[in-house]
Order: sequence, then structure tokens, then C-alpha cells
Amino acid sequence: MLMTGVRQTTDVNYKYWSPAETMPHREMKKIQLARLREQINYLWEKSPFYREKWEQNGFCPGQLRTLEDIRRLPLLTKEEIRLSQEKNPPYGIMSIPGRGPFIRIGMTSGTTGEPVIIPFNEEDYFGVYCEGAVRCVWAAGIRKEDVVHAAFGFTPFLGLAAAYDCCEHLIGSLVIPGGIWNSLLRLRMIKKLGVTVLMGTPTYLLHLAKVAEENGIDTRTLGIKKILTAGEPGSMSIPNTGLRLEEAWGSKIFDYCGTQETHYLAWMCEEEIGHMNDDLAYCEVLDPDTDEPVQPGQSGKLVVTDLVGKTHPCIRFETGDIVRGIDAGTTCACGRTLSVMKGFMGRVGDIIKVRGVCVSVAGIENVIRGIPECSDNYEYIASKNSNGMDKVTVRVEPQINIDSGLWDYVRKKVAQELQLSFMINMDVEVVPPGTLPVYELKAKRFRDIRPPISDSSGASCSLEKKLSAKV
Repeated sequence: MLMTGVRQTTDVNYKYWSPAETMPHREMKKIQLARLREQINYLWEKSPFYREKWEQNGFCPGQLRTLEDIRRLPLLTKEEIRLSQEKNPPYGIMSIPGRGPFIRIGMTSGTTGEPVIIPFNEEDYFGVYCEGAVRCVWAAGIRKEDVVHAAFGFTPFLGLAAAYDCCEHLIGSLVIPGGIWNSLLRLRMIKKLGVTVLMGTPTYLLHLAKVAEENGIDTRTLGIKKILTAGEPGSMSIPNTGLRLEEAWGSKIFDYCGTQETHYLAWMCEEEIGHMNDDLAYCEVLDPDTDEPVQPGQSGKLVVTDLVGKTHPCIRFETGDIVRGIDAGTTCACGRTLSVMKGFMGRVGDIIKVRGVCVSVAGIENVIRGIPECSDNYEYIASKNSNGMDKVTVRVEPQINIDSGLWDYVRKKVAQELQLSFMINMDVEVVPPGTLPVYELKAKRFRDIRPPISDSSGASCSLEKKLSAKV
């Protein structure tokens, strides 16, 4: 039985949206196993793709006796999904026969290649995807009396759109779009319309606060009580980004995350802990090199299995994300028993090893945003030194009020903090304010300019492509 907990436009101020949030750990494991078995049997019967893939790997549904038996199933890569959509457009394996009609189309950002198209019928969009999202907005304290502004353009990117739909259709809040507004108009309308909740990517909301400052607008007088971020790593993964947002807006910050291909996976409670939707998805953390499970709570690549959705279920899907780990079996101070997400380190292709140390976007961002002299804009570049070894160059913009005579001080301070954090030396460049691009959705801060390497056949390909092929 799906515990959706959908209660449209209610005025009841209960604490938890779903009974799944406080379910004993042992009972949750039973539900996960029952749903996994149901999903596998369903796909064995309905999906020619999965049945053929599993038979080729020697798997049949009778072998699934415990949750650990999920490792008998082969991994699903994003490249497989892309190829299936090229061969059988537009949906490929992302559409199970007989699951229409579709009411919503999602699309990945194309971070690692051609975007994947994702169809939803009504049951899977509101009963699964939005169910995972509404827990986030409810935990953040958003209620019917709130006025919510979604600071993003409407595209097939579902992350923020589903939170928008949850506030409007499930909670009953007034939700105000503003896709074509420029930043200054957006700020004026936030004040005029009495917005209390602001949604967007961390990068854009920090930029919006900067625009306010440049135009003499005190963001703390605008009435924003809560900020929800998604689309790129936020405070759940990069605490100093959360602190900057809190300082910039004087608001409580909540972060949530997931994948377009599956659904919302984790969100922050009032205790600033990331909780996972254990009843909707089964998540594994695997060693990126061996594909074997890591020890509980350790870092590795995230693999997700959709336990409920039937339109386009992904089984053992390689998300391409490296996470810091997942802890299970504990009870949060908020009362929830859901597994704890410890945050993201970055994409597989965004993490490189330099002299044995993993360097990631999330780690660098946390350092830079902890230095008050640095603005919110930065990038890091992977290249080779004269000896052919990997090196990292970090480019930062100083705050606009920092005199150019102090830029070398800023450079040395950033280099020192990076060295203390990673225990390796990185090259740091300070560039004039306005040099680096500003992003409204997912920021792309990593550039790989290392020369191509050869694969086993002698063909030349970039390391970034090799890593992307895994996701």
C-alpha cells in the first residue's frame, strides 16, 4: 500500500506529512522488500527491456529473497536510457507499455550528455514524484496561508516544478510564478505580493541577494521567512552555502534533492538533517571502482531503485552522483526515523584525484563560501602540470568592495584554506568581479582541460567522456 498521505488544502497543522516518516526501521525494511519484489515481478511481465537485460545476466524474480539480493540485478546506466530513446523515440525504456495517458514530461539537464525524456501519468506524478516533494515543503513549515514564489523559468526540469505543484495542489498555498522576470522586477514583486517562501537554486538566490544589495534593497525587509533550494548542491551538502543564504536573506534555509529519472530522494527537516524517502526508493552506496557496497555511512556512488512508480521505474540506476554516505537505523531529534543523507560530494566527472586526494565541487565551494572576502562566483579547472600530473586551478571573484590592492591577500587566504581542507596545494587565481558566468539553474563550475587519453582500442577520448560513460 502506497503511503502517499495526500491531504489537499488542509488547515490541520500536523507535524509529519506521511506515516512513513516515523515508521520503525525494521518495518520500513519489510515494506522496501515487499515493494521491490512487486516492482521486479511487474517489470518481468511488462517490460521487454528489463526482462531481456535480466535474463542476459542470469537473473529471475525468484532469486530476490532479501534486500541484499538486489545486487543480483545489473546496474542501469543513463547511457542505456539515451540509446533506447534514440532507437525507439521519444521515450524508449522510460515508458512501460499501457501506462498512459501522460500528463507531464520531464527532461534531464543534459549535464552528462543528450537529455533524457521522462513521461509521467497522473498517478506517478502526483502519487509518487510529488509525494516525495511534498514531504520536503511540509517539513519546512509551508502551509496554506503562505505565499510562495518559484524563482525559476518553467522548463521540463522537474525538481523545482514539482515543489511548485505540491504547494499549489496539495498544500493549497498561493504560488506565484515569475519565469520571465528579471532579478530587479522579481525583488519588487516579492515585496509587493507579500511572498513568504522563496524557491530556487542556491546560485541564483545568492545572485538575487546581490542584485538587491546593488539596488539598495534590504532583503531582510522583504518578508521572506523560508527559502527552499534544489537543482544543485545546497546546505545539505555544502553548509557554508546555507550560511551565506541565511545571512543574505535572514531566512531559514531548507534543501532537497533527487533525480529527474527517479524522484525526490532526500530533504532537510527543521533540525537541518537530510532525510530520505525510504518507502519510495531503495538507495545503495557503492564503491565507484568495484561496484561493491561500501560500509554503512561511507562515501561512494549513489544507485537508486524506484520502489513505487510504474510509468518509468529505474532499477539500480547509476545516478552519477558521489555521496558522503547514508546512515540508517537512527531517530532524528525531529522524531523521524528515515535514513539520513549526509550530502553530495559532486558528480562522478566532477571529482578528480590529485596526489591521492579526491577534489570535488562541493568541497571547494564549502571552503570558498566560508571566506567572507570571496563572492559567490568561482570555478575550478583540471589540467596537467609540466610533469604530466593532474593539478587543480581555482578561480575566484573577490567581493565587489574589496580593493584590488588586497586581491593577493585574498588569493593567499583561499590557497591556505584549500590546503588546510584538502592537504594538497592548489593554484588560485583572483579575477575581477563580473568575470565568471552567473547561473540561474544548475551552475557548471568545473572545467576539464586535460589532454585526451586513449582507450584500450587506441582511440582518443577525454577523461570527462570516460567518466560520463559510466552514468
